Amino acid sequence: MSLKRTVALSLTGVLTAIVTALTAGGAATAAEPLPDFDFSDCPALPTGADPAQWRCEVLVSTGTLSFGNLSDVPLEPMRLTFAERWTGGPYEQEFGALRSEPTPLPGLPGTSLRFRYGGYSDFQSNDERKGEIDLVAALEGPFLPRGCAIGTQADPIHSVLQQPGPTEVVSSDPLVLRFDSIDEQLAMPAVSGCGPWRGLLDHRLGLPSASGENVLEQQTYVAIRHYG
Repeated sequence: MSLKRTVALSLTGVLTAIVTALTAGGAATAAEPLPDFDFSDCPALPTGADPAQWRCEVLVSTGTLSFGNLSDVPLEPMRLTFAERWTGGPYEQEFGALRSEPTPLPGLPGTSLRFRYGGYSDFQSNDERKGEIDLVAALEGPFLPRGCAIGTQADPIHSVLQQPGPTEVVSSDPLVLRFDSIDEQLAMPAVSGCGPWRGLLDHRLGLPSASGENVLEQQTYVAIRHYG
C-alpha cells in the first residue's frame, strides 16, 4: 500500500510561516501539550538520494467527520508520515505510512471506522488546495468480515484538503507546526466487502453520500526531522 514513486511536494506556505514566526518572535511562548511524534515510519530514500536534501515529516491529526446520517463524529488520532526533498532540486515525496486509531460509530455498537491509505497522495500546495490523498475507511466490528470498508483501493475516498487559516509555529525546539484543514467536497461511496451486513450498514450510515454532503475537518500538528 506504499506509494513507490515520488510525487511533487511544496511546503512554501509552511516555510514562510516558520521564517515569519521565528524572526518576529511569533512562536508560541506558553507551553502547549503536543502529541507524541513517532518517526519509525520514515521511509527509505530513493537510490542515490542525497540525505542532506531530504527530511521526514510526521503529521498527527484529529478532528471530526460528518457523512450520510452521521454528524460531527470525533475522529481518533491519525498519523501520516512521509519524506520530502526540500532543497537541491524539485520537491519530491516518498510515502511512509498512514496509521489511525479506531473511531467508534454512533448507532452501531461495537463498530468503528479506521482510515487507511488508499494508494495516492499529492501535497503540492497551490492557490486551490493544501493537498490531496486517497483514503479507505475500514469498518471493524465483531461480526464484520475482514475487508469491510467504505471505499476500496480501486475506488477510494478522494479527499482534497483546504487550509482555511495560517500555519502556526507552536514550538521552535523541537520545531512543531500546526494548521487546520477542511474538505467539504469528498464523496462517501457505499460499503463493500461487508457480506450480509452491507444493506444494514448502508442504511444506518446513509451511504452512498454524494460530494457536498460530507465534511472532514482536522487540526494537524507537524514535526520535522532531517535525514542528514
